[in-house]
Amino acid sequence: MSDALFTYTVSKATGLSKRFDGVGGLSGGGCVTRLLADYESKWYSQIMDYLFLPGFGASLHILKVEIGGDVQSTDGTEPSHMHTADDENYRRGYEWNTMVEAKRRNPNITLYALSWGFPGWVGEGTKSPWTNSTVRYTINWLLGAKKYYNLDIDYVGIWNERDWNKGYTLTLKAAIAAAGLKTKIVGHDSWWDFCDTLAKDPEWLAAVDVIGAHYVGSSIPKECAALDKIQWSSEDMSLDYDTGSLCWARSLNQNYVRANLTATIAWDLINSFYDGLPWGGVGILRANEPWSGHYQIGRLLWVSAHWGQFTKAGWSFLKHQSGVGLLDNGGSYVSLTDPTGQQLTIIIETMDRDRSQCAHSSTVYYNTTNQTATFQLDNSFSHITKLYVFFTDLNILDVDQAFTYKGIVTLDSGEFTIQLPVGVLYTLSTINGTKGAYEAPPSQPFPLPYADNFDKHQVSSEAPYFSDQTGSWEIIDTASTRGKTMRQMVPETTINWCDEAIYPYTIIGNSSWKQPLNVSVDVTIEKNGTAFVALGVSQGGCGTGSPGIVFSVSTTNNGFWQITNNTQIKNPVASGMVSIVAGTWYTLTLVVLQDYSIGYVNGDAVGRCELNASSSSGWAAIGSSWDYVQFDNFRLQSPN
Repeated sequence: MSDALFTYTVSKATGLSKRFDGVGGLSGGGCVTRLLADYESKWYSQIMDYLFLPGFGASLHILKVEIGGDVQSTDGTEPSHMHTADDENYRRGYEWNTMVEAKRRNPNITLYALSWGFPGWVGEGTKSPWTNSTVRYTINWLLGAKKYYNLDIDYVGIWNERDWNKGYTLTLKAAIAAAGLKTKIVGHDSWWDFCDTLAKDPEWLAAVDVIGAHYVGSSIPKECAALDKIQWSSEDMSLDYDTGSLCWARSLNQNYVRANLTATIAWDLINSFYDGLPWGGVGILRANEPWSGHYQIGRLLWVSAHWGQFTKAGWSFLKHQSGVGLLDNGGSYVSLTDPTGQQLTIIIETMDRDRSQCAHSSTVYYNTTNQTATFQLDNSFSHITKLYVFFTDLNILDVDQAFTYKGIVTLDSGEFTIQLPVGVLYTLSTINGTKGAYEAPPSQPFPLPYADNFDKHQVSSEAPYFSDQTGSWEIIDTASTRGKTMRQMVPETTINWCDEAIYPYTIIGNSSWKQPLNVSVDVTIEKNGTAFVALGVSQGGCGTGSPGIVFSVSTTNNGFWQITNNTQIKNPVASGMVSIVAGTWYTLTLVVLQDYSIGYVNGDAVGRCELNASSSSGWAAIGSSWDYVQFDNFRLQSPN
């Protein structure tokens, strides 16, 4: 029995539909790009080419970034440009360079910024961000992007997946105008639960330029559809860089076909954080071995390329049933044209609901069956006589067979016919594409022994391979014989996005380490507080801390030490007194053996307990209280 045959018209004769705003990736929402910053320039450049270089890889149109707020936002914390009210520094973090390099490859890329949380000071004594201080904080970031990096931020959001506030939105809108910026406001980066409010409040609605919702499942409530606003899926995907490709292919098409959403942005841009942290593997590509330079390209990147290489922001969708619609036997098709009407791109997907379900989505998709489709271009596209064809069979796991060039289809009186089995993705376009290819170096384990005295790193940067989980660590120059050190910079708890650890800590290494290890670091507690070293730290991300073997010292009572089985530093397994005073340097060492653990201060054993190498597996870590604490001469190795 032959496949069913259906015919679909492609026409712009009666006009065009909505403006296409692009396909993008989100660098943020929890340190997801953290390890990319530590790659050598050759490998870093290749990875950025795969993401942003037009006509090479994903060719993304939008880059969305987190405005670092010193808060845990899924897989780590990103440093703020203003740790305190009188502090301002635009060299911190890696989002600046990510934006610069994306813009260098694609000068037309759309830049979009959003906060997940805020330093505590902006609350002006409260835990609410709806203050004039937060407006100043956000405007300073936008101005800093322009002043220091010549970056115009096209869009800014309010507070990721949390409450928003009319007064703050209006004040921010006015401040953007007063500063001479053209940045537009996206509201409110959450779920479809706010359109009724905007519909009833014309003043608030007017302050919002774009409505952005998350994980929409290719659906939109009628209350939102009725608003005369651009609407985006401003965070979507949450899928593995390879195995999530089927769902991503469906979402990119059907977010417009079913919901008229003109942009879709993937969380996350890149899986560049440690395995063992939440949402491991999620990203458009995977690059979490800066010490080796190894990275991996999966099918999800090539699904993105089916859109990115053959369209541009500013093109237009054709109207529904004139180039956009659902296929009769399952799947969908989308057609777009450039402002001149000379170019045409048609993207067809036939994903089946049983093969992959979108993250965070309860949308039910009907089954798809094999079919044959004829596409008829009418006289409005009479100038088009051939289309380049690119194809991905998402039933095949081999990434080398993704995004394959299938030649040119010659139109017969504007018509072509195509076989559409279940689970395939086609792009047919007047534009040719390229499957860019670099050879990544082989994978290598984290190098041991490992040592860093921090002297070779730039001031205000994060030390390589450390991934902050609470608080913020950065390189400072002490202007003394000690030279550069790494300092915990956040002096108070934050206006957070999720639960944060009781004590700030930063991890390094491998989440599966079980072998005996020792970790050593020099510390000075500047005024009062706590410092610690740890091994076997098994958890990061949101939460109040992690299991692990933790050796801490404190200035309390002129010196106090503990060994605990958690970074909350609760219920010590062993404890005692040791001379620790503020402003003095000490060397802390934790040795974890097969049978027991020992804590040392300045080479002298001060405590021993029965916690051992089998008690916990995980990263090495250093940490502190919410105080200024400096670290130097970090060393990690197997015991002698």
